[in-house]
Amino acid sequence: MNPMVLPEPPAKPTTPKTTSQGRKRCHNGQQTTPVEPWDSASSAVVCSTPRKLAELSGQLHLYTQLDNDTSTQRLLFRKVKKGFTEQAWQLAAAQQQLAQLRAQVTNAAVRKRKTVQIDPNTKFANIRDIHRAQIEAGEKEVITAESSDSECPSEAGSCIIVRRGENANAPPDDPKGKGKGKAQAGGGDGSGSHGPLGTIPARKLKIILQHAIEELQRLEPEAVLATEFKSKLVSSSKLKLAKNPVIIKFRNENSTREELYNIKVVGENEAPLAAMDRYLRTMVDPSDPDEAHFPRCEVSVDALNVVLGHSPRMNNQITAVGKGRFFPWGPGSATSRLGQQGPLTAIRGFFQSVRLGTGRTLLNVNVTHGVFKTDVRVSELCKWFGLDVFGTGNINTHNNARATLRTLSNFLAKTRVTVQFRTADGKDVTTKRAIHSLACKNGLASPPVGSLVFFSQGFVYGGPREVKFQLDPAEGQKTVLGKKPPGAYSVEQYWQWKYGQAPDKSLPLVNLGTADKPMFFPAERCLIAAGQAVRSKLTGDETTVILDFACRSPFANAISLERSSAAALGLDESILGEFGITVDKRLLTVAARELPAPMVTYASAKNLQSRGGSWNMTGVKFAKAGPRITNWNWVRIAEGDNPSIPIDEIARSVQQFVEFLNASGVAVETRAPNTAHQITVGRSTAAEDIKRAFAAIESYTTKAKGSIKGFFLLVILPRHDATLYGAVKSLADVQFGFHTVCSVENTFIKNNLQTFANIGLKWNLKNGGTNHIVKDTIDILTSNQAMIVGYDVTHPTNMSNDKSSAPSLVGMVASVDKDLGQWPAVAWEQPSRQEMLGEELTENFKSRLLLWRQRNQSRLPQFIIIYRDGVSEGQFAQVLTTELPMIRKACDQLYPPKQRPKLSIIVSVKRHQTRFYPTSDQNMDQKSRNIKNGTVVDRGVTQARYWDFFLTAHTALKGTARPAHYTVLMDEIFREKYGVGNSAADQLEKLTHNLCYLFGRATKAVSICPPAYYADIVCERARVHRPALFDVSDVASTTTSASQPVEPSNNVQVHSNLRDTMYYI
Repeated sequence: MNPMVLPEPPAKPTTPKTTSQGRKRCHNGQQTTPVEPWDSASSAVVCSTPRKLAELSGQLHLYTQLDNDTSTQRLLFRKVKKGFTEQAWQLAAAQQQLAQLRAQVTNAAVRKRKTVQIDPNTKFANIRDIHRAQIEAGEKEVITAESSDSECPSEAGSCIIVRRGENANAPPDDPKGKGKGKAQAGGGDGSGSHGPLGTIPARKLKIILQHAIEELQRLEPEAVLATEFKSKLVSSSKLKLAKNPVIIKFRNENSTREELYNIKVVGENEAPLAAMDRYLRTMVDPSDPDEAHFPRCEVSVDALNVVLGHSPRMNNQITAVGKGRFFPWGPGSATSRLGQQGPLTAIRGFFQSVRLGTGRTLLNVNVTHGVFKTDVRVSELCKWFGLDVFGTGNINTHNNARATLRTLSNFLAKTRVTVQFRTADGKDVTTKRAIHSLACKNGLASPPVGSLVFFSQGFVYGGPREVKFQLDPAEGQKTVLGKKPPGAYSVEQYWQWKYGQAPDKSLPLVNLGTADKPMFFPAERCLIAAGQAVRSKLTGDETTVILDFACRSPFANAISLERSSAAALGLDESILGEFGITVDKRLLTVAARELPAPMVTYASAKNLQSRGGSWNMTGVKFAKAGPRITNWNWVRIAEGDNPSIPIDEIARSVQQFVEFLNASGVAVETRAPNTAHQITVGRSTAAEDIKRAFAAIESYTTKAKGSIKGFFLLVILPRHDATLYGAVKSLADVQFGFHTVCSVENTFIKNNLQTFANIGLKWNLKNGGTNHIVKDTIDILTSNQAMIVGYDVTHPTNMSNDKSSAPSLVGMVASVDKDLGQWPAVAWEQPSRQEMLGEELTENFKSRLLLWRQRNQSRLPQFIIIYRDGVSEGQFAQVLTTELPMIRKACDQLYPPKQRPKLSIIVSVKRHQTRFYPTSDQNMDQKSRNIKNGTVVDRGVTQARYWDFFLTAHTALKGTARPAHYTVLMDEIFREKYGVGNSAADQLEKLTHNLCYLFGRATKAVSICPPAYYADIVCERARVHRPALFDVSDVASTTTSASQPVEPSNNVQVHSNLRDTMYYI
């Protein structure tokens, strides 16, 4: 376990200030009292001597001669497959596992970018030496595995290493208290034998570590201990560790078999809270004068988070999700069912995290919401899904429900349930188990261990009557079920005889065992335990419900924080006082400024003043239109041959829309070609039907106009449908190379000018136009010397196993002129879940510079301002060490040696937990009761040493406004040009604020500046272009069709006709 030790509590308690979601707005409190230093842990990997291997054949001597390289691995496995003994195969597998472990450790170190401190007494051996020792000792390797729920933190923690039995198997040269802390746990049957290593489930691990903490507390009663029940241990004083490892006996509540686990404390270090306190007061770290390390005071902050999270994790009526989200689900909790008969429930909880402010330590607290399984009987779920289809022998009814049965079975897998029933003698029995699946023939071993299981002919799933199993008499008896002969009997018959109760024959059975050893229970006897978090994609209706539940006024959230968060997060628990920590329950009050809204300019220099961050463009023309559009058409996609809206009615609306475009300054040929305007699609063939129609459009347009380049197609969809939308976009963007703009027919035929304006905004941007311009921006923009870049990375989420290695996608946009109206884009793939950009960044960044030069009389920009979206604080240094050199390399290839551009890199983050609440009516938006748009906070909850600020440029229509957080990682522009201090900060904040008014497809200020916003949209469009890898419903409203758009190729690229345009808008 990763120990972090604390000395005795100081005389005066430490008082972190409570902040809202990361950094809250709260009342002023006293200054933080200096704190005695804590101890914290550094890291190391603990290796154990392998255990006994069965006798090896005479072939084993060959393996001692082999080097541990790739070709040797392949040779070894080929020989094994040709007939080497099973023991040889086991040794080969062990060799591969050791190599994989070494690679995982290496990769983790690179990913974390963290210095690993190694005890000088630690001895290392290469893999070949280990294998030679294995053979000489006749031993077999112990496999190490990481807990599936472990989040290998980047601070001071590490993963759980599991060992079975009492022997900790620690290397003899590993001294106590050195290296990185790990909890080493192993289980066995108490006989001293060592079984294979396995991953410990999170709930089981928590129980084991609870027992370990209790034992450590008994051995060292003076120490105060806290843990996050994964890998870290924080102590208020240095542990003697006279008994290390601690042996824990674990027995599952459904078993009489005891397992032994050893928990070993293998690391110890100091969490220097006093040094952290000095740093917060002076903003100077003598140990890091070059400020090369970020985030600051990582180990101390990590230790505080462990201590503050200990109490809510100990509460059995609170579910902890991730590092800092806690959801109370007991009596009095705030919940909302996602649908009257839905299997999911939303629960309101709280987020907490320790943050560093100037001169003080802050506790970032915010209201958060999560999705959990509804605590109902499984029988209720079955009825809601219409699965009461058993008991009649009707195979057709079963077959019609098979897809739904499979869906529910997958949903219930690993769900914890309480099983309740009464035996024939009247005794109530309650036990807890995890669901394997619904009773399914295909989900069982062939045959299952023990009794044979039979399903009625044709049934894949089964209820009490359809599932039978072989019953043989016990030793010394000749009958079963009382006086019946041996044979196959149904679960219904068995349950009636055993418990005197008839199960509901219409519902499917639930397997609470395994595939090898199934245990079938009636669905009505299984109650889903509360508090089980779910990571799954929600339907459109479910999303609507949870958004309504989570959308609360600022005051409602503020009241929850001040009145309810302390109890839920255990901020009044005695353990905090024992550690010398107290938390001010009041929200922190901070100073803020309100930036003036810029003037928005349209054609003919017509200026509009925004109100509340929005404006109305009625009666004005777009600032700059693209070239006249003479090559366009429109189509209506219809499902079935008899759509409810006549095609002529849509044609009239199209004509009115074209008239609106011309009146708004977008010159469009008034008449569309006289071609077929309807594409009839089938629900299972929509993509192919659209593809054929687009091919016909391409053929006609090429013959009539000579080329499809510059062609626009207005697409009228029958409804909001992500799959139809995805098919249109992926076909047009990638395969055919023409622009498309989509609208839904029921909305389009209303001929609403606002709807036409929204479509027109996109149309003009795709055509190279500028919708509006912002005046009064900074001089480096008005002199056309600066290019602004935004880029983001999106990763696969909620993916099925066969798509889990889907690539991460990068989207990059860059301005091309001083008006900042056009942001052409480029997108590419990189390895799955890799946030830092690879070598492709150089060429793609270079492409943006070349495009800027093409659009600006062969000049290159003197200043480049980069908004990097989405990286966490722990990755800030990597942006400078990994991505910045590739950006400079791109510049080096285009600029003369002494004319390199000045760069500034700003990280923009929208998904964070900081919220601000108004303290008076003068600072409040009267409609939403949020802080006013334009509010900027750059002190109070920020660090004076670093340049960061929170900006709320938009007006939140509903709920609590979320500000964007900007952190300047590197600046060669603003300080040099405008001076160090407030002037430079004011200019950057003004620029960022003004940019939020330049989002092209809206007439309002947006919450995050367009370079970052557009880059995110480019990433989402790239997902649409890869339908076989990403579900298009991730990026659109609702999926109601099962058809798939075009099949993707490797590294899909936008068609050359659309490159360097705003195709993605």
